Amino acid sequence: MSTIQYFFEQPLPSEIPRSCRNPFDNDPHPLAIKAGKELQQQLTDNPFLSTHLFDRHNGKMFGVLVVEDNDGRIGYLSSFSGMLNKQWIVPGFVPPVFNVKRQQLFLDAGEIEVTRLTTKIEFLSNAAERLQAIEKLSQLKRHQEMDVERLIKLNKVNKQQRRLKRSLLKNDQHTNKYLAELSFLSQQDKRAFKQSKLSWANTLQKAAVKFESDFEDEINKLIDKRKALSQELHKKVFENYLLVNESAEQKSLLSFFGGKIPPGGSGDCAAPKLIQFAHLNKLKILAMAEFWWGSSPAKGVRHHAHFYPPCRGKCHPVLPFMLQGVCQERVAVDDLVQALEPEIIYEDASLVVLNKPAGMLSIPGKQQQYSVLSWLQQRYPQASGALLVHRLDMATSGLLLAAKNAQVYKHLQHQFINRSVKKRYVALLSGKLEKQDKRVNLPLRVDLDDRPRQVVCYEYGKNAVTRVKVISVEAGTSRVYFYPLTGRTHQLRVHAAHHQGLDAPIVGDELYGSRSERLFLHAEKIGFEHPQTGEKMEFSAKTPF
Repeated sequence: MSTIQYFFEQPLPSEIPRSCRNPFDNDPHPLAIKAGKELQQQLTDNPFLSTHLFDRHNGKMFGVLVVEDNDGRIGYLSSFSGMLNKQWIVPGFVPPVFNVKRQQLFLDAGEIEVTRLTTKIEFLSNAAERLQAIEKLSQLKRHQEMDVERLIKLNKVNKQQRRLKRSLLKNDQHTNKYLAELSFLSQQDKRAFKQSKLSWANTLQKAAVKFESDFEDEINKLIDKRKALSQELHKKVFENYLLVNESAEQKSLLSFFGGKIPPGGSGDCAAPKLIQFAHLNKLKILAMAEFWWGSSPAKGVRHHAHFYPPCRGKCHPVLPFMLQGVCQERVAVDDLVQALEPEIIYEDASLVVLNKPAGMLSIPGKQQQYSVLSWLQQRYPQASGALLVHRLDMATSGLLLAAKNAQVYKHLQHQFINRSVKKRYVALLSGKLEKQDKRVNLPLRVDLDDRPRQVVCYEYGKNAVTRVKVISVEAGTSRVYFYPLTGRTHQLRVHAAHHQGLDAPIVGDELYGSRSERLFLHAEKIGFEHPQTGEKMEFSAKTPF
């Protein structure tokens, strides 16, 4: 398998893209999808390459880049993220961005020194004298705890005896004298307890200082030295990544992250490898696509053979430079959405219920100012407060609540916080589900390497619960009701797509599934208590799909 694969039948001029599409739009050109399907077939026909990727949470991203060579022939390059079968260089795939031999030279020397330091740290940490000193410290702490506990019990007994003596005192000329003596004994117990704690604290501090100077100082110096060496090795590694663009301009990977150490795996994704090889070999870039191959990851949402855009944490900083003059820029979003306008479902002096169209932001974004909020601000210039009580994703259509004053806003928000607002969504899922009620409970947090994606995380994620009712199943899809019991970012989308959830992405979900004419998710019904009248109110908006 040669590095460039030519299509068996060369594409017609009408099938060849005039310029490369923005890879982050997740809208691969049909020619790139065709190339991706061919690579998928090759992976299927040659299981040695990717069998291990079907082990638990072991899948990998692959990429294809459609190019035109100097003779005008159209073909495609293939790549994979990171290593494949523990190899950087695999026949048929483009090489990594960095020079493998040069990197291995300084890595070998550096890793030998790191290993030597690690061995010495482990030797000193497990030395018999240190372990004995740790045991002595532990014994000292136990003795301190026992002594404190003894004094607490003794003082408690003394206190009970003093209380008994006070109760037996007769009100005569000796009473005040006895009360003063009992008070003195009480103060004496407190002083003795305080002095004992202080004495033990001093003893323990001296023992800890001696332990640090005898054993820990040397170990900590070695740990700091190893850390500094590891950071220097990381820096050298990334300095070996020299990225190029079509104009043959070079930049170190470090320059894209403000001189800081980039996230692990930066520069090793499929996209930078493909673009680098094309530039270095004077190939014209036409189209690109990436797909996941193998089992789903533990946290994020990736499905076997599905196409996805490059990650934002590692690729977004570098790809604009590498694709300068190659990929078309985004069309100005504001120009496309100004015609969109929410529909007023209900309105009174206190609030407004709106039906937001798909494709319209709830609040202004970085690249687009026009939104439901800006529309509200223009329509109700006298309104006070934050107006929009909650949000929907740009791609989601459906019902939103807006308040006309700060008091109403606060009251409605309180209902959301208390989860007394009832919401129902309709969605079309790309998979057949069993016709039974389900409950998805998967904690979510933002993917730090690929915002705004969310990942399932049991350690740091926030509780996220969704009740699901299947309405109908037909033509390979399932229509469902979603009842979110919490309101996390992308909750319904991740719960639908994740392999531990429904394992069936919402149709048209370009973040967690596949692109379509729209995201088939609609906030159909909402119920709440009117902040002024206390009346139970419920509204619905017809599902547009």
